[in-house]
Formats: sequence, C-alpha cells, structure tokens
Amino acid sequence: MKIKELIHNKPNDIFLMVADMAEGVTSNNSPYIKFTFTDGRDSIKGVLWNKSITDLPHVSSGSIIKIRTLPKTYKGTLQLTVLQCRTITKDDNINIEDFIKTSPVKPSDIYNELLMKVSNFKNENFKKIVKKLLEDNRDKLLYYPAAKTVHHAIQGGLLYHIYRMYKSGIALSDIYKYDINTELLISGIILHDIGKLNELDSNENGVVEDYSKEGKLVGHIVQGVIMLHDAARELNIPAEDEMVLKHILISHHGSEENGSPRRPMILEAQLLNKLDEMDAIIYQFQDTLSNLGEGEFSENKFFLGNIQIYKHY
Repeated sequence: MKIKELIHNKPNDIFLMVADMAEGVTSNNSPYIKFTFTDGRDSIKGVLWNKSITDLPHVSSGSIIKIRTLPKTYKGTLQLTVLQCRTITKDDNINIEDFIKTSPVKPSDIYNELLMKVSNFKNENFKKIVKKLLEDNRDKLLYYPAAKTVHHAIQGGLLYHIYRMYKSGIALSDIYKYDINTELLISGIILHDIGKLNELDSNENGVVEDYSKEGKLVGHIVQGVIMLHDAARELNIPAEDEMVLKHILISHHGSEENGSPRRPMILEAQLLNKLDEMDAIIYQFQDTLSNLGEGEFSENKFFLGNIQIYKHY
C-alpha cells in the first residue's frame, strides 16, 4: 500500500519510512510523538498519542516501520493516527531502496558535470579552490540532502539544489554577461551550502536524524567559510579572490534576519541569493503539488508564509 491509497477513516496497515519524529506534550501533560512519513514518493504527517520517543527505542529517522493506522482528515489534510507500530522483520521482505526519496538527476552525473565545468575555468584560483572542495567532499556530496525537512530533503538533494541553481545561473549569466563574472557566480553556487556537510548529520539514505553539534552551535554559513578559508590557505589563493568567495557564502541568505552577517554587496552575491531563494521556494511548490489531486488545496505551508498551495490541473 502507498500513501496515495489511504482513505479517511478506513483502518489500514502500511509500511513507511520515518523521515522525521519529534516529541510533544498535550495541554493535560500527556506525551505524543509527531511523525513525518514517506513511502519513497509521497509524504504524510502522523501522530502516536500517549507515547514518548523513549517508548520506541528502535525507531528513529530513517527507520522503516509497519503501522496500523486510522487516517483522519485534519484541516483538509489527511494525517495518520498511529494505533500500533513495529520495526520491520526479515519476513516482511522489504526493500529499503523503495522508500528512499532521491534526486531525479543522478548525483554522480551532477558531480561530474560540475567538476568538468570548473576544470575549464580560466581563473586558476577559482578553479583550484572549487575543485579541491568538490574532490575532498565527493563521497558526502553524492548522498547528502540540502536540509533536514524544508527543501531538497532527499538523498542527493544538496547536489540537486546546486545543479538547479547552476543551470539557472548559466542562463541568467548570458543575459547579464557584461556585468557578471560567470566563474565567480558558478563558484559561489557550488560552494554556498558546502558547510551543510558539517551542519547536518545525514546517513547514506539522505535522512537527517539531527543537526550536528557544530551545526547547532556554528551553522552552515560559518562552517562553509571555515572550509573555504582552510582550502585557500593550503592553496595560497590570493586575498581578493578568497574574499569575494567568502562574501558570497556569508551573504547568501540575503539579510541579517535570515542568518547572513552581511547583505549581498557584489552583483554575483545578489544574483546567487535570488537563485537560492527561488529554487527553495519552487522546490517546496513542486513537492507539495506532487501530493495534491486536481482542484485540491494543500495545508498551510509555514515556510512559504503560511499560504495554501492550489493544484489547478
């Protein structure tokens, strides 16, 4: 059974992967567990009442479990009331790959295309530093997601996010070619989220159980600048080229309130910020629309300003 087949108020047993789980407490101080489940294509929220995470010691993000559920519609959206659940056994004959949501473009193909593009750079400094950070982090880049839950939270999602920005950046560079340093822009696109490799604690299925200690205390922007700084020192990159790359990384969230210590002050940084924001928003629309039928509204999407998305065809 798949998520699409679930029907309001009809009990069912279903195998799902835990994409995320967190504990809450009701107004009368009773614990409950909030889940996000996936079947490898679609996602759905779920709740297990009167239980704490400690009551499920063998269940965590990335676990595949069998659920006995009574689906309920809440605020127009189907959710799962989990009645019982257990981890899978050998007899269930489950293939974990069926539950892994992955990049629609093969991560190794993205990696090779980016590496080839960078290898043909005319600016030797950008070429050396981006190649080094790509090659040093190849293994992680092939499976890391771009986020825990918000956007591109899939296996290979970080590279897929970079790839979409890269394709858009190439197109826009042709329009603004007299004012844009395309190699600087591409370098910034490839490196802008490199710190997420240290910020997130992901398994090889692209499932993030939590943020790393460094992620919680320092964050991916600073982590990325540290990685860039260390590589630049090792390669003896001139100060100006190192500085403009660092500026792109620290300004890519666009404003102080969004987590960037500086706003974009060079044109390439401004364009990258808009590409980053656009791709994250479009991905959230696409991911939501994939779970809707024609003429349906989604639940309120917090990270899109609490709007409901409508599928018109």
